[in-house]
Amino acid sequence: MADIGIDLGTGTTVVCHPRDGVVYDEPSLLVEWPARRGRELILGNDAAALDGRTPPGARTGRPVRGGAVTDLSLVRTYLHELLRRTSRNRWRVRRPHAVLSCPVDATPLERRALLEAAEEAGLGHADLLPAPLAGALGCGLDLADARVQAVADVGAGTAEIAVFCRGTVLTRRSCRHAGDEMTAAVRTHLREHHGLHLSEAAADALKVRASAAREPLAAEGRDVATGRPRVVTVEVAEIEAALAPVVRRAVGALADFLDDVPVAGIPDLLAGGVVLAGGSAPAPHLRDELEAALGVPVKVPDRPRTCVAEGLALAGGRPELRARPA
Repeated sequence: MADIGIDLGTGTTVVCHPRDGVVYDEPSLLVEWPARRGRELILGNDAAALDGRTPPGARTGRPVRGGAVTDLSLVRTYLHELLRRTSRNRWRVRRPHAVLSCPVDATPLERRALLEAAEEAGLGHADLLPAPLAGALGCGLDLADARVQAVADVGAGTAEIAVFCRGTVLTRRSCRHAGDEMTAAVRTHLREHHGLHLSEAAADALKVRASAAREPLAAEGRDVATGRPRVVTVEVAEIEAALAPVVRRAVGALADFLDDVPVAGIPDLLAGGVVLAGGSAPAPHLRDELEAALGVPVKVPDRPRTCVAEGLALAGGRPELRARPA
């Protein structure tokens, strides 16, 4: 059995243990801070607090972009520090085993790069599981079921949907119209309509708050014309309108998976619907738009942010589900 499940997302990394539950849930961000002796590695929430505030010589980076590894050295460093922080005195193993998430359409080269980086970072053994299948496990779905099931995973870098039967993917779709593009849309709206320049972190926080707020929201940034600090009040409806084009593009890219679903599986989807997971699942109107486009029920689980990592931890006891490239 694997010791941990690691959902290494573009926006957030979640680590889950089969017995202890979620032990890490922080931004996928690493800052290499210049120090007297080499460098200081700052991870997660602490790194996010420094984003945009680093001195010359500091390096800030995300380990993955759009669900894919773009810098092997950065991924190795990030995972090594992540393992040091999460496994210390916890499971009494020096080189823990892990199941990591990967995009459902990841190429063999991308899979191998992630596995090699993980094992070089200090894992004794690593396996991969596509994020939608892991999300299904984390939501309590039975992957061995003969019925056709579907899970959509909308994160920061990618949105993807997979339809599977007995743990085998029948059809899939993915796109880059996801959380990062939604954040960019919020920044553009504030700049064009309010003359306010927001940091990426501030725009992302505003987007998250808008998913649950009913009252106008305060946005703090820099006035585009004067360069001075300024606070503006933004209606929730404005944020929803700014996000709407991105949501429609994501839904449009994912919805045509129905064309490839075996006709015998359509009654299964009508009965079971589609599970919507991922950190961007609560985005305003995403569920409603997807439901309207598909014509089947769309359900958001209780823990959409962490269900993929929870499924990865469970997959440690299911070797038939884990995949390693040839």
